[in-house]
Amino acid sequence: MSLESYLPTSVRSRYALKLLGISLLIVLVITALTTVTVFQISDRVRDNQLRSVETNAELEARALGQWIDGKQQVVRTLSNHEGLTPVSENRTQATLMAELDALSAETASLSVVERSPHTRSDGTTEPIVASTDTRFVGRPLSVSDINWKPTVGFNFDDTDDVILSLVYTDGDETFVALASPMPDGEHVLVAEYQTSVRAERFTSAVSGTDTLVLGGFTAYVLFDENESNGITPYEGGRLNTTIGRTILQSDPTTDIHGTVLTDTEVKAYYSVPGKKVDWVVVKEVPRSQALAVTDRVQRDLWLLVAIVIAGFLLIGAVIQLGPIRSIKQLARQANAIAEGDLSVDIDHGNRIDEVGEVRSAFGNTKAYIETITAQAEALSRQAFDDDVLEADVPGRVGESVATMHHDLQQFITRLEVLNRILRHNLRNQIDVINTHAEMLDGDHREAILAATGTLASLGTRARHIDHILSKDPQPTPIDLADRIEAVLSDIEASDVTISTAVSDDVTVRTDPEILATVLRSPLENAVRYADSSVRISAKSSDQGCTIEISDDGPGIPTAELEPLATERETPLQHGRGLGLWELKWGVDKLDGDLSFVTDDGTTVVIRLPNLDAA
Repeated sequence: MSLESYLPTSVRSRYALKLLGISLLIVLVITALTTVTVFQISDRVRDNQLRSVETNAELEARALGQWIDGKQQVVRTLSNHEGLTPVSENRTQATLMAELDALSAETASLSVVERSPHTRSDGTTEPIVASTDTRFVGRPLSVSDINWKPTVGFNFDDTDDVILSLVYTDGDETFVALASPMPDGEHVLVAEYQTSVRAERFTSAVSGTDTLVLGGFTAYVLFDENESNGITPYEGGRLNTTIGRTILQSDPTTDIHGTVLTDTEVKAYYSVPGKKVDWVVVKEVPRSQALAVTDRVQRDLWLLVAIVIAGFLLIGAVIQLGPIRSIKQLARQANAIAEGDLSVDIDHGNRIDEVGEVRSAFGNTKAYIETITAQAEALSRQAFDDDVLEADVPGRVGESVATMHHDLQQFITRLEVLNRILRHNLRNQIDVINTHAEMLDGDHREAILAATGTLASLGTRARHIDHILSKDPQPTPIDLADRIEAVLSDIEASDVTISTAVSDDVTVRTDPEILATVLRSPLENAVRYADSSVRISAKSSDQGCTIEISDDGPGIPTAELEPLATERETPLQHGRGLGLWELKWGVDKLDGDLSFVTDDGTTVVIRLPNLDAA
């Protein structure tokens, strides 16, 4: 026994009520599942966003640690510079100046300081021997305001040691100093670096992010990208912030990291790596920016729930409006169309639901059949200019009609062209024959022979055109350089210089006989009308090849090219021979593209694709 048998008769007899009940059940299930998913995904996305901000802080901390390591290596190297010699203060001064110019922008000064290697010092009384800041020369090191770490002072373990100062202020700027003993042990190279300049290189993944560097002992802001003046307490009170308390409660040598979420900001912090560095990088991102993805996911998921509920309610409402009746009406109209009655009026109405879509589909089907019928009638009348033939008919039927249109028009155009040109030339040449035949002598005999030769050549070309247009292309790999050379060998060009720019690797897959015809026509024309030179170039690609034939002649008249564009010869507008038509029809037969440039001489551009072997 089926589940449907347990339903009341009133429900079983009405498909709409069954569908409505199922829809409501689906809405309840989707709503419950989506609600759970919203909270799970929101928490996951929020955690990912917080980790992203912390990762950004970690990257900044590592970059800052690498910066300190790099500066330590620079100071260690400079302290061994042979140009820094206590023997010559002038040479030392000049060396410091030269090295300062070569260093990065954050390098504020370089100084050589005298010291007593066996006496512990706090770095205040040592005299400055030479300095890029000439105000300090001859004065004690204390004038530089460098704040050496109390636990280290101005003392070194050995001549390879490098010490790092605390961050200190000088006016409105913040600095940090590095010092390393020189080889004699009695002098020290001291380098001051402007941390505010280094702060300009801070980067953030989220716009609106503030980057700060806090001290590991004090939790004071040492420097930041906003270039705050001096060293200031973090957010006005170190113990009032989670990050401040974490720093003060941790050993400065311990690596700390984490994130803090407030009502307005997401804050991430990470210790700068390095034994001699006790800095902590802090990234402060507006909550609206950091958690924008989380908020968007929540909003989109709830919107999805609302859309699903609205969609099922709409389905129920549409069913109640009687879709079955509309479907039966459409079925009757479809049967009438199938029987050939195109007078059926399909009322689209104002419905935009599924029933409206079915009505529209039947209307499109009727319009499709009407268009095909009208196009067939136009083709039967040979009315190729009828606007109905411009209508786009999709599918295999449309392709067949388009092919029929193209083939029929091309066939009739060929007949018209051949008929008009043959009549035109035959009439002219016969007139020549008649005129000269009246006065037969040696010269007139030659004129008659030339005229009859022209007629014979014209007939031969017409038969050749008919042959290549009637054959099926046989795709064959062709070396263009050899093919062009073979065609040129049959063309006389005693007064014209012919140059070719075709490499040996230029190939195309096409029909060799039709290609020879396509090449011969423009080459003969170029040689015939060129003033002095003809140039031929070709290049190939994965899709096919492009051939350009240029001459410096007067250029093909527009009247000669217009029939090719319109594909129609008229009594007042026709080509003076079959050469251009032979070229165009040959390119069309090879599925190619033909264009002309007549600004300076004539350039014929032929683009041919690689034909499929099938």
